[in-house]
Amino acid sequence: MGERVRRRQRQPGRVDYAEGFATAANALLDAAIADRDTRLPVDTLVYPVCFTMRHAMELYLKEATEHLAEIGDKRGVPLPEFKLVDSHDLGLLWSFVKTHALMTDERLGEPVSKLEEYVADVAYMDATGQVFRYPFDLANQKHLRNIGVINFMVLKRRFNEAELLLKLLNRTITQLAEEYAWGACTKHLSRLQLHRIAAELPEYGSWTESSFDEVKAYVKAKYSIGSAELSKAIDIIKARHEMAARIGIEVPIPGFSLGALERFFDQWCKANDLHLVIDPPPARIVSAIDINDAIQDEFHRQELGNELANELEPEDFAAIKALFYFASEAPVSEAFELVLSTYQQEAAQYRIHSEEYRQSVRNKLSKIRVFERILCSLDLLGCADALEAVIARYGLEPARERLLENSAARKVSVS
Repeated sequence: MGERVRRRQRQPGRVDYAEGFATAANALLDAAIADRDTRLPVDTLVYPVCFTMRHAMELYLKEATEHLAEIGDKRGVPLPEFKLVDSHDLGLLWSFVKTHALMTDERLGEPVSKLEEYVADVAYMDATGQVFRYPFDLANQKHLRNIGVINFMVLKRRFNEAELLLKLLNRTITQLAEEYAWGACTKHLSRLQLHRIAAELPEYGSWTESSFDEVKAYVKAKYSIGSAELSKAIDIIKARHEMAARIGIEVPIPGFSLGALERFFDQWCKANDLHLVIDPPPARIVSAIDINDAIQDEFHRQELGNELANELEPEDFAAIKALFYFASEAPVSEAFELVLSTYQQEAAQYRIHSEEYRQSVRNKLSKIRVFERILCSLDLLGCADALEAVIARYGLEPARERLLENSAARKVSVS
């Protein structure tokens, strides 16, 4: 085995096998096309090529089946059992994937509809995976009696198109499985649909008005849900930072205070150059003088870090630290709460081990991207007041678009 394979930490899964078979099929096709039938006879090479292609497709679809079952369990709508081990019937497999994908989440509609013709073609030629493995079926009937010529150029083009769509399906359904694993869904509503409902609801302060009954009736009709499911959806929306922000509610962050964050940024600005945040210079080669200056700056930064550790409570710093690291996590409330919980537990230990606390604070003062990452998190979590206060206090308006580029790209679009 190659060094690259040996270094892999996880066990290969169905998709790894699918990619391996797809790569092998492409390699055989490329070799045969380049050879022009001089040393590699296409009349016999067609069997391993087509079998390998078909098997890659089967594996991709079986992986999709498992993810659909996972999502169904998360939504509280278990799917009927499909025995993956026993079934190689591509038609039955595709029928299961297509039917339940469209029922599970609308975002699967595009890859499924585009993939339909390619799976249908392969299933028509070889439904059970036997046609290109053996010349005769179990009834001793000759395979491929009604198939004339298989053009390798056309086969290559069609398989590459199908491969891209299979990868798109796998990528989309994997992302959805990860999304549903966080929760925030109902029997009939996905997280995306909850975001859409939140965007359609009026500001929370106006919910006591009689017109809100009309809005609820509209939402129930549009999404084909009853009053109980709408109530559950509203409870989910009100409890999630990023959804609640759409209805004018700011869900508090435990341990977070704007004053503590500003004290952190004030100290950071003493240790670093704020102008480099507003207008970053182009990259350049570092000189010996630059290195010496950096060493001197680090000594100063250590002193400032110790000062800050004496002023900030570990619980305040836990919230700041969570905002810093959440910028790299899934953009959902549940991920932030998990990160925050980790640093809250760490804060309890810092009260016992004070030097570790000071070291952690000093470390954060050395981070160049603190503004970018923390502003990104505040934006994702819908903390508009804190976000605007920081931008105003430190004169970051000229850099707003760049600093919030990451959060803008990761916010859920309801269009």
